[in-house]
Amino acid sequence: MVRMMAAPETCHEECYFCLYLKEIAATTTTSRVSSLEEEWKKLSITNNETAADSTILKLVLDASFHALFVINEEGIIQLVNEKSCEVFGWSRDEFLGSNIHIIMPSDVASSHDQYLKNYLLTGVKKMIGTQREVTAQRKDGSTFPCVLGLSEVSKESGLICGFIRDLTSEKNLEERNENLEERNEANTHTIKVQRKGLLVAENTILGILDASFHALFVINEEGIIQLVNEKSCEVFGWSKEEMMSQNINMIMPPKVSANHDQYLKNYLKTGIKKMIGTQREVNAQRKDGTTFSCVLGLSEVSKESGLICGFIRDLTSEKKVRMEVEENHKLMLKIMDSSFHALLVINEKGIIQMVNERSTKVLGWTKEEFIGQNIKMIMPHEHAHQHDDYLKRYLATGFKRMIGKEREVPAKRKDGTTFPCILGLSEIDTSDGTKLFVGFLEDITVRKSLLIAEAEREASDNLLHNILPEHIAKRLKQDPSHIADHYENTTILFADIVGFTDKTSSMRPHDVVTMLNNLFSQFDYLVGHYDLNKVKTIGDCYMVTSIPSSEIDNDGCSRVCMFALDLLKAVKTCNMSGPQH
Repeated sequence: MVRMMAAPETCHEECYFCLYLKEIAATTTTSRVSSLEEEWKKLSITNNETAADSTILKLVLDASFHALFVINEEGIIQLVNEKSCEVFGWSRDEFLGSNIHIIMPSDVASSHDQYLKNYLLTGVKKMIGTQREVTAQRKDGSTFPCVLGLSEVSKESGLICGFIRDLTSEKNLEERNENLEERNEANTHTIKVQRKGLLVAENTILGILDASFHALFVINEEGIIQLVNEKSCEVFGWSKEEMMSQNINMIMPPKVSANHDQYLKNYLKTGIKKMIGTQREVNAQRKDGTTFSCVLGLSEVSKESGLICGFIRDLTSEKKVRMEVEENHKLMLKIMDSSFHALLVINEKGIIQMVNERSTKVLGWTKEEFIGQNIKMIMPHEHAHQHDDYLKRYLATGFKRMIGKEREVPAKRKDGTTFPCILGLSEIDTSDGTKLFVGFLEDITVRKSLLIAEAEREASDNLLHNILPEHIAKRLKQDPSHIADHYENTTILFADIVGFTDKTSSMRPHDVVTMLNNLFSQFDYLVGHYDLNKVKTIGDCYMVTSIPSSEIDNDGCSRVCMFALDLLKAVKTCNMSGPQH
């Protein structure tokens, strides 16, 4: 089918028009085809120059880096560009006349016609004028993520233009950088043109270009701007009228613009493509003189036309997001390095992926020496040679013996010395389905030394209380220097069991201990009753004194004597209750 566009009176002197041909033998009658061919012959005689310019616009669309579709109100594909064929795998002939849902997964395709009917019935725009991330399907049945942007070409045409940007590479980048921020908005556009008159066809092409989410320029061999879209005006600040017929170096910083014409001449002379067919990050300049980072993609429209098409994607928002992600990453590293405990991250094979600064101080290796090594490098041999098997067993069974718990284990430093530590393990599920394990190590060498010292001190205190009066024991703890007090009067009693060795030689040790415990327990009671000091108990010996500081006032001597009499009574009672002793 033939469509041509007539140049509107208000258009710039060097406008371009698009001409599209589509074979319609399968959808129309032979007579209609003949009629259209006659019409085309007439138009060709009078509009050769217009047809050539329209072809240029079509070549511009085919130079796009992204897929473009145009459908009618029934969802039938009217136009695709070369990128659509490359991305989806169908040829133009296979695309044209087919329903757009051939590029959709079955769960979406089955409902698409109804979505279209609802829009035509209600006029409510849910997708048109927006961008959304969706899933698309290739000819081979494989699917891929993409950004879909829809625009209504015009009310009169009834055409809807769709732009599709493949997100596969971006999604892979997001996965490698564990949960990075959303990427910039989609850039590729899908254009569909319905069979209409020449004026409608012109508006369709221009509407498609203006619906692009990224700036677009077409320049000739002298670098003079031949075509721009609305996004270019929005991004750079000039109007279309201000940019048309100007040198493209108007959007470049001075250092670049001064040499651009020469770059262009060198290319035309040598044919060596340094930028054409590639994408590169460059700096661009707005009307107000400010500059910004962008991705520039260049394509040669055709050798015959001598036109070069440039697509510009503003990286300002993307760079801001990337900077925020990098700052957050640096902050997380600083937080990890400020930890008081060693932190090590390993993968499913036990290979160290990350360590903090504390790990290097506690264990002795540098970060570079840690990364890429097996975690068993910090384990004593008796644990190291089994660790890989422990890890494999957990991954196979899912049974957690250490994960989520803390346990005291030995660890090994770079110099080969070992030390006690508390190990805590946590598990992390990554976006690619694998696992990471985080280990926290707390060196408890000092803590254990303090516990041992505390135990020894407690044992020493108990010993002092067992062999010395309480007030003497307190004085020794407060002032360990030698005590040499002098008292004028005190009373001392030393008691010994007569014939103890002979009597106990035939007794069992348990019976000896039981006998002494029963007897001395009664003696201890009497010490408290008469307010005396128990000095020591060694074997069968028992020694007490009066309290020296109160000897005169409290008659310590008489109290010791009364204690001695009661002590004899206690011995007699013990002999009577246990004559075998």
